[in-house]
Amino acid sequence: MDDLQRAFSALVSNDLTVVDQQRVTGGCISKGCRVVTEDAQGRQQIWFAKTNHQSFLENFQAESDGLTRLAAVPAIAIPRPKTVGVSCDQAWLIMDWVDQKPSGPDFFSVFGAGLAEMHRCTSGTRIGLDRDNFLGAAKQVNGSGDRWIDFVAENRLGFQLRWGLDQELIDESLRRDCERVIAGLDQWLDGRSDKTSLLHGDLWSGNYLCDVEGRPVLIDPAVYYGCREAEFGMLLLFGACPNSFYDSYQQVFPMNSGWQRRVNVYVLYHLLNHLNLFGSGYHGQCQQMAEQILRF
Repeated sequence: MDDLQRAFSALVSNDLTVVDQQRVTGGCISKGCRVVTEDAQGRQQIWFAKTNHQSFLENFQAESDGLTRLAAVPAIAIPRPKTVGVSCDQAWLIMDWVDQKPSGPDFFSVFGAGLAEMHRCTSGTRIGLDRDNFLGAAKQVNGSGDRWIDFVAENRLGFQLRWGLDQELIDESLRRDCERVIAGLDQWLDGRSDKTSLLHGDLWSGNYLCDVEGRPVLIDPAVYYGCREAEFGMLLLFGACPNSFYDSYQQVFPMNSGWQRRVNVYVLYHLLNHLNLFGSGYHGQCQQMAEQILRF
């Protein structure tokens, strides 16, 4: 409690007293806590506080930046970050608390429509971002470019391939197939829209919530501007969204036909990232996905 109190006093307000805290489980990188504070007038407020080693400050800064960018789009609920900083030799990210409930029968239809509206509202020609950020614990390079194909080749698949080779996690067969995928991106991604959108970037079942009003809420982003089909890489891998989600999305902001095939390129990106973060257990899935892309 002492470190938590010192963090809130230093980073939020010296007038706040921490009156309750409860550990929140589920995060695999940082520690999370539901915090209740009280001000001098007796008014209470609930926060979500994340903490990690001091060296994690840049990750929290990137996460706060991503949440702020998403919250600026009036399409889907986002917990607004309050502050990021260092206290007691720990990095902290403090944001609004989200009360949750189990999702109802209309949740995924509303979610699909909201995501489509977010993509529609930010549609344009921008690629990348003015800063790098993190995909989980991995660095995500967002240097902008003129062509989406080149961005995917260099900053997504190429980055992961080089990292995997450096770690000796990628054998000759997977290296060869990944290089063939990268060389043929004009073919594998042919048919997409040239327009780009602001993407959450790490959208899977652990990064969306249902609040007490039944609304979808997005957390833990890895934002950048890109082809919106890339948003569905993690969703198809670990998203567990029913058909109503995709149907609703398509009704609001349809993707061009063939998106289900093209999205495999982005599934491969996320699989390679998991290989690099968590080890050789993902090698077989990476190989299978690369082969599936090349069979087209």
